[in-house]
Amino acid sequence: MLFSAAVIAATLADANWQAMLACPKVSVPGTASGTGVIIGTRDGFAYLLTAAHVIGEIDAVNIEISSREKYPRPIWYPKVEVVARWPDPDIALLRFPLEGKPVEMIPLAPVWQRPKSFPVHGRSIGLGIDPASPDRGESITGKDYIARDGKQPAFFWRTKKPPEPGRSGGPLVDERGRVIGIAVAAGGRDGYYAHYDEIAAALKRSGNGWLVPLK
Repeated sequence: MLFSAAVIAATLADANWQAMLACPKVSVPGTASGTGVIIGTRDGFAYLLTAAHVIGEIDAVNIEISSREKYPRPIWYPKVEVVARWPDPDIALLRFPLEGKPVEMIPLAPVWQRPKSFPVHGRSIGLGIDPASPDRGESITGKDYIARDGKQPAFFWRTKKPPEPGRSGGPLVDERGRVIGIAVAAGGRDGYYAHYDEIAAALKRSGNGWLVPLK
């Protein structure tokens, strides 16, 4: 079922449009699509996080940038480069040239402001089954150390609700609207998001530590 921009705008009258527009659809040929989140820009490029399993081993990645007037329909298909993949926490970093166009962003939270006690309220953003509800509340119930599908163990946030299809790769944000996790899996009735510490460590190891705020 398709929704017009007017219907979605009415449904999301109080939603954070900046956050939603910072979370484009991500896909590769012949696979199901997911979501990403633009976390920063530098030297004419935008940098985007998504789940590694959304893009697999394919470098021909497509992203669809929308606008408030056309959401969720795309207005721009930038050329995307895969910067790095980290399969254990299930995250990937992409970038694309801005070509003089503005984009919305959601930065990472500073490391010292990530959640430390539970449960705590957050939000997730993703292009799931219901396109009229990309932004939803989440209850973060814990931090787990898990080895998934034969991969090395990694830290994940656990949430009360699993991400539905299409929301993989989308961000988990804190109450201030900063990224603290990336949607990667459903386990029973729980959701799992790549943990902030895994994201920050991966970015720093790859020479992209400038994307991790100091304050």
